[in-house]
Amino acid sequence: MPSVFKKSVPESIEDARLIEEHVTKLVERCRKATVALRVGRAYGSGVIVSEDGLILTAGHVINRPGRNVEVTLWDGTRVTGETLGRNRSLDSGMIQLPGDRKWPFAPLANDDIPYPGTWCLALGHPGGYDAKRGVVARLGRTIISRKRFLQTDCELVGGDSGGPLFEMSGKVIAIHSRIGEAANYNFHVPISVYRDEWDRLKNGEDFAGHSGALLGLTGVPNTGGLGLKVTKVFPGEPAEKAGVQVGDIVVLFQAKEVRTIDRLTELVGQELPGKVVTLEIIRAGATRKIEVELGMRWD
Repeated sequence: MPSVFKKSVPESIEDARLIEEHVTKLVERCRKATVALRVGRAYGSGVIVSEDGLILTAGHVINRPGRNVEVTLWDGTRVTGETLGRNRSLDSGMIQLPGDRKWPFAPLANDDIPYPGTWCLALGHPGGYDAKRGVVARLGRTIISRKRFLQTDCELVGGDSGGPLFEMSGKVIAIHSRIGEAANYNFHVPISVYRDEWDRLKNGEDFAGHSGALLGLTGVPNTGGLGLKVTKVFPGEPAEKAGVQVGDIVVLFQAKEVRTIDRLTELVGQELPGKVVTLEIIRAGATRKIEVELGMRWD
């Protein structure tokens, strides 16, 4: 890999030329494992990661296990695959292609979390497969790297979901998940998430693991009544920013009943970081609703 990718920015025309040459070769190699998906009326992308035809994609692309998927290969060939498992909270999903041939595939990176500023390449088929256009490539950097998600400035659009994010050696480091409002708010599911859940996904399980969303309070069951009595609101975290106070009694989270901190933690983990959720609380005998934008746990 050219040493230019160890620099924070290209420092000369020669650096820019080396980047262009390397990325051109990388796209040519990686595009053969990058596929377009159609599940029902929804379009998405994916990447073949094994010779026997396992595809990694986003959980929201496959929707549920046991569905037929129209898979369009790099050369326009269409085949039918089957959705396997998904993690609804972390947005990971898997698809199986027919076992009638050896499929082109991209290798997976190890579980090391890329450091912020690492160069990366996003591929996908936004809007579905287009023979004239081919795969769409965006070069960028990682901004935030954590166990449950990556954020990059590789701008994604509709139909990119489920496509691969490559490191500069050509290994898959993450799968495109969701898009924020800003151009650098592009979120991806790290390969470590897929490795941790590999057997469950391959066996077709439809499950929910904690998304990493953060509320930022703790409490105890409200003795003699309903709800969870707040005993601590952590400074600077979402609950405090939204105005939750010690002594409040949390009755509902997203219209679901709360009695214990374990139940509240479970419900928070079913939502994605950044989502605005509604708490129904009792304060000084009066019921009120508080909207909270969930944060992200960094562990």
